[in-house]
Order: sequence, then C-alpha cells, then structure tokens
Amino acid sequence: MAEGAGDGNRNETERTVVDRTLKLRLSPSAAGVDTPSYVQDHILPEVEWVHRLCGTSLISSATRLLRMSASTYASACAIFHRFYHRVSLAKYDVWSVAMASVLLAGKIEEDPRRLREIILVFSHLYRRRRLQIGISETNKLASNGNGTTDSNPSASGKTIRPKCSDLVSKLTEPERNNILRHMKPMSPHGPVYAEWHDALVSTENVILRELGFVLYWIPDSHPHKFILYFVRVLDIHDKQVAQKAWNYCNDSCRLDLCQRFEPEIMACAAIYMACQDCAVKLPMQPQPWWHVFVGSESD
Repeated sequence: MAEGAGDGNRNETERTVVDRTLKLRLSPSAAGVDTPSYVQDHILPEVEWVHRLCGTSLISSATRLLRMSASTYASACAIFHRFYHRVSLAKYDVWSVAMASVLLAGKIEEDPRRLREIILVFSHLYRRRRLQIGISETNKLASNGNGTTDSNPSASGKTIRPKCSDLVSKLTEPERNNILRHMKPMSPHGPVYAEWHDALVSTENVILRELGFVLYWIPDSHPHKFILYFVRVLDIHDKQVAQKAWNYCNDSCRLDLCQRFEPEIMACAAIYMACQDCAVKLPMQPQPWWHVFVGSESD
C-alpha cells in the first residue's frame, strides 16, 4: 500500500510540474517554418505573418481605445505571439485570441478592464473593419509587392484586402464614419453579446492552459525596460534617440521577435537603428558598445 501511495504521489507531482519549454527562445533562422501553423496545418509563413499583423493591429487599437499602458500593449502582444507558437492558427481565430490577450495582459500588468469594456471595444473595431474605415494601412501590408492583391491567399501565400459588399465600396469615407457614429453599442442582453462573452472567456482559459498558467514574468521581459538605462549608460543626450528606440520596440511587438530574441538584444538593436537615424556615433573600440550589455558572440 505504501508503494502504491508513493507512486500516486509521484504521478501527481509529475502532472503539476511547470512546462520548462514555455520560455525557451526559438531560433531566428527558422522563423516562419517552426510554428504549429506551418508544421501541423501547412499554413504558409506569409499567411501566418499577415494574421499576426492583423492580431497585433487589433491589440494596438484596442489598448489605445481602452487607454491602457504601453507595457500592457507589449504584454498582450507577447501573450498573443507565444500562444500561436503552441497552437495553430487553424484552431483559434486571431480575434478571440487578441481579445483574450488584452484581458490577460490587463490582469498581469495590474491595469485590468471589465469584460464588457473589452467586448464593446472589439465589436467597435469589427464594425470599423467591416466598413473599411482606416483600412488603407492594412491594404499596404496585405499587398503582394506590386500594388495588387491576390484573391486566393492559400494559393499564392499572400493575404488579400478585407472583403466588403458592393454597397460599402460605393460609400465615401465620411459616409462610412457617419454610419459608424450612429450605430448603437451592442446590447449586453442580446445573443450576439453572449456569444462574444463566451468566446472571450473560453479563449482566455485556453491561453492559460497552453502557457502553463505562468504569465508573471512577461512584464519584466520587454525591451522597453532597458532603453532608458542603456541610453544613459552610453551617455546619449539626444532625446530623439530614446524616443525613436522606444518606437522601434513598439514596432517589434507586431512580430514574434519576443519569442526569438532576448529583450536586451532587442533594446540594443533599437538603439542602434535610432542612432543611425539621428546620426549619433557610438563607440566601437576596443569592442563594439553592445558587448557591455549582451556580451560577445562567443558568450
């Protein structure tokens, strides 16, 4: 009996050990071909890339409308990208995952928002995209490089501009904004709201399970936290350098760089590009300046 009890305790312990692979960095050279979307469902890297841009674009717009902090935006993007490195795009849509990522990021950043607020904001963004308001930037990202778009993303590896009805295509931008302005918010007592609510709650639970309920370390792994310190150590007095580097870090959230590089490396890369933009020279002798912060290649 004692041996059986011991085996039961050991099995119970094994089931509750935190998955140590959750925080591993992926190889930068394998970007796009090492994700579940490609390996399991053969979704082309270009298609996944645009879906990630779409999801992080939703997160960016939602966090601004909800007046959440920049750190909350970065945490939501990190959760979003890490989830899709464990689960294929074919299983969960980016809308539900983006909503749940914002909800979870608000909790771990101690900047929470009510479920109703998040649902109303994302329903507003959904209406904007259905009316194609402010969609020009998305069209540029979805362009296949020669100014045209493809109608079959699965065949060409590119994603198209969002579809719209003939009626919407005939409306001018002011007319679309006027329609959106007079739309009533979604009723919290209707079946559509209940569907959005269930999707948000269930997706939040899925993300927590896939990431092992371990999210506390994400707010401390953003490259933004290193920018001001590195700039001060480098004795850079041009404030534009810090601002541009910060903007580059914000842009890095659009892709899965947080899954492939350490935050110190990303901060150094952002400062390097910012200094190039502002014509600020950094010391390269006796060793390149970034060795002080991230070490040499041999390290």
